Amino acid sequence: MSDSSCEEVRLGYFSASAVSMLAHSTGIYNACQLSVLEEAVPSSPEQFRRLMSGGYDLVLTSPDNVLNYRVNSRNPLKQTGDIRILAGVDMGMGLSVMAAPDISSINDLRGRRVGVDVPGSGFAYALFEVLDRAGLHRHEYEVVTMGSTPRRASALAARECSATLLNAGHDLIAERAGARRLARVSDVLGPYPGTVLAARAQVIGQRPALFQRFLAAWTSAVGATLDPANRRLVESELARGLAAPRVIAESAYRTVISSSEGLIPDGRFDPSGWRLLVDLRVASGGLDADIEVDLLRTTVPMVDTCRLPVPEENR
Repeated sequence: MSDSSCEEVRLGYFSASAVSMLAHSTGIYNACQLSVLEEAVPSSPEQFRRLMSGGYDLVLTSPDNVLNYRVNSRNPLKQTGDIRILAGVDMGMGLSVMAAPDISSINDLRGRRVGVDVPGSGFAYALFEVLDRAGLHRHEYEVVTMGSTPRRASALAARECSATLLNAGHDLIAERAGARRLARVSDVLGPYPGTVLAARAQVIGQRPALFQRFLAAWTSAVGATLDPANRRLVESELARGLAAPRVIAESAYRTVISSSEGLIPDGRFDPSGWRLLVDLRVASGGLDADIEVDLLRTTVPMVDTCRLPVPEENR
């Protein structure tokens, strides 16, 4: 299949995905007639600004971002849209509270700077809840806006903050450099949905066959990533994506295949994860006052993939 016959897809992400890297390197995207152009974004507001304006066709993002930019008029953009989840991607990828070497416990963060993407994001709310359950309340530390996971990892390394949430291998790099893992989010809050594929309903409706081909490619790439036969290849992609040594990639691979924190093999998004995100927003006052919370907890904005046309080559 020549590149000229492939249809362009623009994908915005925070941290490089082993699944997408494998789909590129093994030709899976190309076989599904896709030319996937990927771009790292500095923050969730910028990611959704580009998604809403048509700069991206779809995004790898936190499902809480879908929640926030779908229903919350006081999100950073002050703009909502019909954002849909196409598939669940992972369960946090090792999402943890990582702290500077001089921090031995969560209580040591009292009076310190704690870095977040933006204070009204899902990862921020998860962080606040983990700290709160350990007895450290929000007024007892300084919350600092620092952007995406790679940016927060750099800020922690530079001692611009004393702690932040890291995952997707950035936690492992920080740990190897001396940072302390104070708590795993999944250990404190239970199963936590880390990443989903999402897009605007209008765009999906305009190009349903394209999204079906993308989902077919993604599903195939997830299977290839989880196939033990491809372990060395996946580790090589992880090392490249993280710009990290092989030893880090080997640890990151174990997270990727973890049944509790790694990739979601079938792409199913568990509604209990959505309820957790809603409840975390409620706990931090992160929803508009007029939103019907009970209805929101039971209404997961999933795309009905069964209604999308199946590509002819898959019939």
